Amino acid sequence: DELGELDKTMQVKLLRFLESGEVRRVGENEPFHVDVRIVCATNRDLQEMVQDGTFREDLMFRVNTFEIHLPPLRERLDDIPGQALHLIARHLKRDHVPESILPPETIAALKAHQWSGNVRELANVLEHAVILSDGNVITPDDLPRSVSKPSKTAATGTDDAVDVVAFSSVPQTLREMENQMILRVLDKHEGDKPSAAKELGIALKTLYNRLSQLEGQRDAG
Repeated sequence: DELGELDKTMQVKLLRFLESGEVRRVGENEPFHVDVRIVCATNRDLQEMVQDGTFREDLMFRVNTFEIHLPPLRERLDDIPGQALHLIARHLKRDHVPESILPPETIAALKAHQWSGNVRELANVLEHAVILSDGNVITPDDLPRSVSKPSKTAATGTDDAVDVVAFSSVPQTLREMENQMILRVLDKHEGDKPSAAKELGIALKTLYNRLSQLEGQRDAG
């Protein structure tokens, strides 16, 4: 993934592996041969990067044996319901979920979003929604506000730091206030957990633990 983000050193290593089929484990001196298929993905224009000198032309030829162009999610709106059901099932650790978990108004909200982060952003949005939902139906209110109420947020110009109470129901305890703040900051950073942890001033491991606790509370409820 993110092939276009590799620096020159890693590009050389990848090219060497593709040409030789050999790898060397960390701490070992002897290489060994592997027989694998390589699938690469990038949202960058590798041809342009080759011209700019930021990507090796020989590596581009090696990985570009068979190219599949996948349009951005915003151009594949009919794919969203199916993708969403798959991602929800994954978050709930189930084989599948019923279509009724996504009512028409929720699907409409998902289709209206721009999805600049494509499927990865959709996965983060649905992880957020699964945590807030009752596990049976995901309503628009379970979605991050950037998805469920984008025009209202833009029109009011509300500061993210003071919009915690409006994010969901009014919290009754300090713990609930903390949980809502965590979800609000995650929403602000579009699911980017390292960035959210940095803004919250907590360790990334702590953030993962709190999100795991939130999922456990939802499952218990």
